[in-house]
Amino acid sequence: MISNIEIKNCASFSPEGVTIEDLKKVNFIYGANGSGKTTISNVIADISKYKESRIDWKNDREIQTFVYNRNFVDDNFSDNSSLKGVFTLGKDEKDTKDTIATKKTEIAKLQENIEINMKKIEGNEDSKKEKENQLESYCWNIYSKLKNDFKTAFKGSSQKKNFKDKCKLQVNNTSDLLELDKLKEKSKRIYDSSTETKEEVLKIDFKDIKEIESNSIWTTKIIGKKDVEIASMIEKLDNSDWVKQGRIYFKKNDGACPFCQQSAERLKSLLSEYFDETYLKQIKELKQQQSNYLSTTDNIVSQIETLIQSENTDIDNIRLKELLDLLTSKIDKNKLNISSKIKEPSSEIIIAELAEEQDLIDALIEKANDEIKLHNDTVKNITKEKNNLKNEIWRYVYEEIHLHYDDYKKENEIFNKAIDGLKKSTDNNTTKKDNLTEDITKLEHKNTGVKQTKTEINALLKRVGFTSFKLIEATEEKGSYQIVRQNGDRVERTLSEGEKTFITFLYFYHWLKGSFDKESITIDRVIVFDDPISSLDSDVLFIVSYLIRELINKIRKNSDNIKQIIILTHNVYFHKEVTYNKGKGNQPLKDETFWIIRKENDFSKIKLYEKNPIQTSYELLWQEVKEKQNSVTIENTLRRIIENYFKMFGGISIDDILNSLDDEDKIIANSLLSWSHAGSHGVDDDLYVASDNQNKLKVFKNIFDKTHHIEHYKMMMGENKDS
Repeated sequence: MISNIEIKNCASFSPEGVTIEDLKKVNFIYGANGSGKTTISNVIADISKYKESRIDWKNDREIQTFVYNRNFVDDNFSDNSSLKGVFTLGKDEKDTKDTIATKKTEIAKLQENIEINMKKIEGNEDSKKEKENQLESYCWNIYSKLKNDFKTAFKGSSQKKNFKDKCKLQVNNTSDLLELDKLKEKSKRIYDSSTETKEEVLKIDFKDIKEIESNSIWTTKIIGKKDVEIASMIEKLDNSDWVKQGRIYFKKNDGACPFCQQSAERLKSLLSEYFDETYLKQIKELKQQQSNYLSTTDNIVSQIETLIQSENTDIDNIRLKELLDLLTSKIDKNKLNISSKIKEPSSEIIIAELAEEQDLIDALIEKANDEIKLHNDTVKNITKEKNNLKNEIWRYVYEEIHLHYDDYKKENEIFNKAIDGLKKSTDNNTTKKDNLTEDITKLEHKNTGVKQTKTEINALLKRVGFTSFKLIEATEEKGSYQIVRQNGDRVERTLSEGEKTFITFLYFYHWLKGSFDKESITIDRVIVFDDPISSLDSDVLFIVSYLIRELINKIRKNSDNIKQIIILTHNVYFHKEVTYNKGKGNQPLKDETFWIIRKENDFSKIKLYEKNPIQTSYELLWQEVKEKQNSVTIENTLRRIIENYFKMFGGISIDDILNSLDDEDKIIANSLLSWSHAGSHGVDDDLYVASDNQNKLKVFKNIFDKTHHIEHYKMMMGENKDS
């Protein structure tokens, strides 16, 4: 079945074109001559001739199109040519027909199941795609967070689908699972660092400082000799340092006491004896250790400052500066204490150890050297390291998505099982359908012919009153027809336009029931009627409308191989007849669409309507009869309907109408038919009130009944045609 038709850049259709969307089983397109109807039918007949146009088929299942339009008439009804024979099953082959009908019903059910399964497959595929898109979006969010840190690892996977597919492949990734910070550090080391090896950071030399710090001189009270006469007094006063410092003034005063100015040779001797050789040695040792401490700590500080100034990126220079500040603070305090000891040798001092700072600095340097070693090892094995890092990054990515991916796999498995089951069922049904089709083809080959079509067409011609010509089987070309007069002469160019139109329609109509070849009698088909009514009389119009409505009913019941119908017309009355469906009122059915095509600025435009948009002034008259039966103007309305209807179709005289009625009805009918005598509606006509409205309505209906047009009356009044 056709779902959409797009027509572009041909005939009266613009380069932008128009699209006829969501076509149903039954479709009506109304438009004036020249509006583009025939182009639509030509596109459907042979889309290959219209390169910029397009036809979309439901479930992508293309079926054969049968198109009745001017081209069909011209191709099949030239003046001297024979008509191709239409192969159908013989009328008497009832058992074969029943068998074929049963098999067709089975095929229809199988096809319906196939289409249901295809829709289910499509639904599962859509759900599967939705889950795929959800996984893709989830993976892409991970990519967006990590892309700036791991550009090299993600190279070649910078598209959503590629990244998602790569994530799926990590299910078997057994690389180490590292934390994100570790991965970033490793990536920086591998990709952002130099590819040259680095020298290790030398440790700070603290080896002499511990020995200096632990020297006993710092806690030794350096005093004079105890067995000298003045020793007891100095010890009692505990002023050894004061006495030592005072000796300077004693020497400067030429041996005289700096206080009493008396000669003090003996005191000089006693002081020299008190500050003996031992004292002098200890003082010398103290000063030496002071010098050692100063030089050693200066060297330590210098080493650290040199390291900081080198701006080595592998070491934490900020922390190193902090430790240097702590170290120099301790050293400065120790220096003050040592200076105090120098001034007062008898005092005891404690030298604060630098061991804690040494350990922290050593650890800092050791950490830097570990990084340097790692870097050097990486440089030596750069290819392997890069590959390992890449795998570790993808291992981390998979860890981030694996819960979501596990859910996706479970749901995907469910979808795949459902799809596989549906496909298997579809394949089985297709095989069964193909076997049934083959059976039908064999039956058709045994029981087909062209005679039945000829017989049925001739019967319809006779029924409508076309008795001056008929179809016969051609003698020159087996399996074809010729149109001849009753005396057997070929019609040549003597058919009227009405006769030609009707027989071409009947020929096409019976072609729909069969085929030009035996192999295609039962194939599915889409049919198109493009203005099958031209200058036909009322009987022909109603027969053509009736036959097309019968096709529509078969389509709706799925009882035939015709799957869709598209009807295009400019004839309002034909449109009214062919769209009629008893009991539906003005409400459209779910399986039909209504369109109007018209030209705007020289280009064809088409519009879809929710319900039948074609309503004539003639229909409005009937609407007034249905809704305003008690109106004082009802008689005039009835008169105008009769005038319009019988003047349009002709063939029935006023006398025939009157003669068909009872005497009682003739009086009222005379009033209703007065237009034919007076030529127009006079005042007296509208003032006739000899009978009430109900009698007028009864006679109005009888006129249609007695003239054999009751079906038209029922259609226009919205009555059930069986009533």
